[in-house]
Amino acid sequence: MMKSSELVAKVTDIAKHYKTLYVMGCFGAPMTAANKTRYTQNHSYNKAAARTAMIMAASDDTFGFDCVNLIKGVLWGWTGDKSKAYGGAKYAVNGVPDIGADTMITKCKDASYSGWDKVDPGEVVWTGGRVFPSLGEQCADHRCRQYRQQGGVQHPQLEKAWSSALCDL
Repeated sequence: MMKSSELVAKVTDIAKHYKTLYVMGCFGAPMTAANKTRYTQNHSYNKAAARTAMIMAASDDTFGFDCVNLIKGVLWGWTGDKSKAYGGAKYAVNGVPDIGADTMITKCKDASYSGWDKVDPGEVVWTGGRVFPSLGEQCADHRCRQYRQQGGVQHPQLEKAWSSALCDL
């Protein structure tokens, strides 16, 4: 079982050292020509013209993630290996099921809608349809408001009013 400190370290490493792009339904796949074709057809979000253009413009050393799949990809063993189909992750391994953000928060013990004055690293922040790990006073999310336009794994300041629930993984 991965400790929350290990999850935080891996997510921070991804944000700092890898090219990433928000791709719905993707858990760390490199943006090869085949993966670009696959992911621009798998979800209505990715089919939108602007999003399709971003995916098609990504270099093959860019890795795709969405919010819940960032967590799952890391827990499934993502290594950043662009020669592997999912960057080294293996689907639904290590006892981690393939569940969405709204289901993931229900698996958390002692989930809380309070405690925003102290968000510990490794706690999961859930925003109704999105879930991402806290890096302490920061979050690792593709879609926090001020970084939404940049589209990759970011760790902006946590926006307490926009977030909804916390739990430890």
